[in-house]
Amino acid sequence: MKIIRDFEGFVNGKGLKKAVATLFFNPCFHSICLYRLSHACYQIHLGILGKIIWYINRLLFHVDIDYKADLAGGFVLIHGLGTVIGGSVRSEGRMIIYQGVTIGGNNGKTRNLENGKTLYQPLLKDNVTIYTNACVFGPVIINENTIIKAGSMITHDI
Repeated sequence: MKIIRDFEGFVNGKGLKKAVATLFFNPCFHSICLYRLSHACYQIHLGILGKIIWYINRLLFHVDIDYKADLAGGFVLIHGLGTVIGGSVRSEGRMIIYQGVTIGGNNGKTRNLENGKTLYQPLLKDNVTIYTNACVFGPVIINENTIIKAGSMITHDI
């Protein structure tokens, strides 16, 4: 289950105290839980309920993770205020996202992938870290083990 991988990413093997603190007192983890719930509603065709939960997430935590985004387990959000992740964003593995990051937007651009699918917004591979206030725009692919520095604007593959 993806939420378990998310929780493991937050705890990072630091013991029971960290696990309890994350579960009860970490608003970034709670925000990801709400995203997972809204995405689950979307997947079972309860889009309006997913949208309501997305809206609650925005109101409570000031994090805008679209309920249509397909994010793999192992998603860690650090100081998530102002983070925006678009509806067509996909990830294929663990990622760490810091405050104020924007991932999405395509300016009308699309990209055909080898598997026959069309990419509208970024695809993030495994073990991607995006630091504070960085932006990743368009149908780009961010490959494995990539670190995007704070304040960067990415519009091409890395």
